[in-house]
Amino acid sequence: MIKQEFWVAPSMTDTQICVTLRGHTVADMVRDASRATAAGADLVEVRFDNLYVNRIEVEPIISTDEKGEEKVEKQPPIIENRPIEDIDTNSAIDALKDGIQIPVIFTCRAKDQGGFFHGSEAQRITVLESAIDSAVSWVDLEINMASKHRKKLVKACGEDVKIIASSHDPAPSSMDEVVDFVNSNSDSGTLVKCCYRNVDHSTSLHVFEAAHALSESEVSIALMGVGQGGDWTRLHAPLLNQSLVYTTLERDYSLFQRGMVNINDLRTAWRLLEYE
Repeated sequence: MIKQEFWVAPSMTDTQICVTLRGHTVADMVRDASRATAAGADLVEVRFDNLYVNRIEVEPIISTDEKGEEKVEKQPPIIENRPIEDIDTNSAIDALKDGIQIPVIFTCRAKDQGGFFHGSEAQRITVLESAIDSAVSWVDLEINMASKHRKKLVKACGEDVKIIASSHDPAPSSMDEVVDFVNSNSDSGTLVKCCYRNVDHSTSLHVFEAAHALSESEVSIALMGVGQGGDWTRLHAPLLNQSLVYTTLERDYSLFQRGMVNINDLRTAWRLLEYE
């Protein structure tokens, strides 16, 4: 396939905004990508592993408390695996390339990394190889991936496909832990992405301090957390010289508790803070 070139409008910050696409079908992802483009995203993340499951929404439980006030208890969705062979990888990638008009980060996350791909690691590597062969703009390769697989994929990327070297670890115990990890893996990709799980205000501060300490570094980074305070580095990414910030199109009231941020809210905050 011919690799497409995209023009990105200049702004007062070099930090790029990525929207992680929702949906568990190609059509849903393409629709989300259009909304993300309209909202001013620089690029989108295709979570290809989402295609391997069906998400079934469950009606909330509505009850009345002792004061007669209605109480709505939201229920988690049911995630149902689809057979791996149901997805024609090349056809899906072709459809996504045809339907998405801005650069793409291609991610296929395994279940042990918090994703939905439930096939074998060999099957997942084949999916990633197909994405690289399609000349996708970026591909996400976990830092802790088996060395033999990772080296093969990195070689396939060559100079044309940029690499997100990602990690998804428990909340850090100190700022130095984050800084040391980033520096020791600085040659693992074009950009080092660290997303820390189950952070709270104190551990989120470690992530923020690490981002500040690395702000003058030549290493391109995207640091964030999942949990309270995990959005601090996203909201202040331009100040911290982060190269990339991940956002969502969701508008759930609990976003801040999960450390996530809606792209429109992020851009509003950046304007108010005079980051752009």
